[in-house]
Amino acid sequence: MSEVICRLDQLAERECREFEWSDGGEVVAAFLLRMGEGVVAYRNRCPHTGAPLNWYPDQFLTLEQEYIQCALHGALFRLEDGFCVHGPCSGDSLQSIELIEEAGVISIKHR
Repeated sequence: MSEVICRLDQLAERECREFEWSDGGEVVAAFLLRMGEGVVAYRNRCPHTGAPLNWYPDQFLTLEQEYIQCALHGALFRLEDGFCVHGPCSGDSLQSIELIEEAGVISIKHR
């Protein structure tokens, strides 16, 4: 069983979109990020404090769109794998979420 989040063509390059899903009864806040012909997804949770990464809806990237940035303390994470390259959680990573992309539709697989 899977849950549709959006279509790939609804996201521009390096555009993010927040979503929530239920993982075993727990509501999980997360976001998608389009990169080229694919997308990645991460939990919206900083590994340092547990706080949401964004202050504004759907805004997760630095102004240059080179990194995901924690709005609380400025930690920087690589787009492709969520690895922290700068800040108090250096060496940690965002928790990735497995996606299914089929015929341009992005879904999350339920366990």
